[in-house]
Amino acid sequence: MSQGGLIEGIAQDAQAEARRLVEEAEKAAAERRAASARQAAEILEEARRKAGEQAAGLKRQAASTAKMETKRIALRVREQAARQVLEQARAKLEGMIAWPEYREVLLGWIVEAAIGLGQPEAAVNASAPELPLLDQGLLAEAERRVQALGGRAVRLSRLEGEPLAGQGVVLVGRGGRLAYNNQVSTRLLRRQTEIRKMIYDGLWTKES
Repeated sequence: MSQGGLIEGIAQDAQAEARRLVEEAEKAAAERRAASARQAAEILEEARRKAGEQAAGLKRQAASTAKMETKRIALRVREQAARQVLEQARAKLEGMIAWPEYREVLLGWIVEAAIGLGQPEAAVNASAPELPLLDQGLLAEAERRVQALGGRAVRLSRLEGEPLAGQGVVLVGRGGRLAYNNQVSTRLLRRQTEIRKMIYDGLWTKES
């Protein structure tokens, strides 16, 4: 082979190698572009997925917060309603003291307290507006009813001393160690849970 042919062959090989290197570079660049595009798409998809999850989480959080807020408002309204009911009941009972029928109400409270106390003797105290009703006739009738309902005798007398500050009666056993508080405030306190439940059931159970 002549020198010129050798040089021409080397040049052709060099051109072929150059074309191969260019093609490989272009192929590598294309693969990198495709990989970058896939990565970008994956990043965008991950971002969308996370955004969806975050949105769903925020929605759940908002729903939970709204539910808690609704429950908090409901509890506050229930407490306000319960207080109003108790105050109205207290005011109505206080207004009944002047009624002729109130004597029977007071009698029932004394009988209930005497049976609950379970003592053979008890002294009865009441508020100042109620004390005039605590005559011997009322106490004697209370003794008869305790005997009939409770099956045991009791002697009732009026307690000497300061009248009660609140409406209702308190019975004190002999010796002063045992007492049964049947004042209006105590009676309403015993009914608070029931009153709150009635208010809750009436206002919200049907709506839930």
